[in-house]
Amino acid sequence: MDIFNSTGKLIRTLKQKAPEDNGLNRMTWALNEKGLRNPSREKPAANATEPGGINVLPGVYKLRITFGDKKDSTSITVKDDPRLNTPASIVDARYKMLKGLDGLTTVVLSATDRLRESKEVAEELENKMKATKRDDLKEALEKTKAVKDSINAVFDFILGKEDKRQGILFNFITPVSYINTAGSYIGSSRKPVNATDQRVYKQAEDQVGLIIERVNKFYSTTWQDYRNALEKVSISPFKNYEPLKR
Repeated sequence: MDIFNSTGKLIRTLKQKAPEDNGLNRMTWALNEKGLRNPSREKPAANATEPGGINVLPGVYKLRITFGDKKDSTSITVKDDPRLNTPASIVDARYKMLKGLDGLTTVVLSATDRLRESKEVAEELENKMKATKRDDLKEALEKTKAVKDSINAVFDFILGKEDKRQGILFNFITPVSYINTAGSYIGSSRKPVNATDQRVYKQAEDQVGLIIERVNKFYSTTWQDYRNALEKVSISPFKNYEPLKR
């Protein structure tokens, strides 16, 4: 089921396994937009379910359902909860702030995706060099280990250090947690945007600024130096053989 807003923009896609039997079947939409996955060290799972995001604004939405080669659509009107009697200007203002936080999260996602890809490049080079079993690649291997450590350090700065222990663990404050905290404050209130909302939003912006600064510095210095060094290294599997002699 695809959901479109009043301008025709696709804002959500819901999928579920086709039913095995004929009859009455149901799909449910939680009146929200497409969300963002959490920034992570790990590669996103293939065909992962689309996460839900912030609640849509009141308005008219088109729902189009597809089953096999059949399609049908209808329009629905989403209304605000009449019991709350919240002015549209307040709902609008908080929606815009939440969309702004989505923008900050998108920047962090770009950073973590880039770091993960770079680590994969370094690991691939490392495996190739180890496979050659050449003594002259010792320095290149050391540089590769160092750059992987640097990438992990940037990951730790953004997401916090990995803790694989089991049980109840303390969640350390990280730049990403500031975005989550701001989202919790802004998304849970129906009152006019106040100084606290503005403050937590600004704190999230500042933390993402630190992430941008840290990541850009890594790529302009550490990663660039590593790239320059490794581009000079030949890791061809071919060896030079001296002519055989009796």
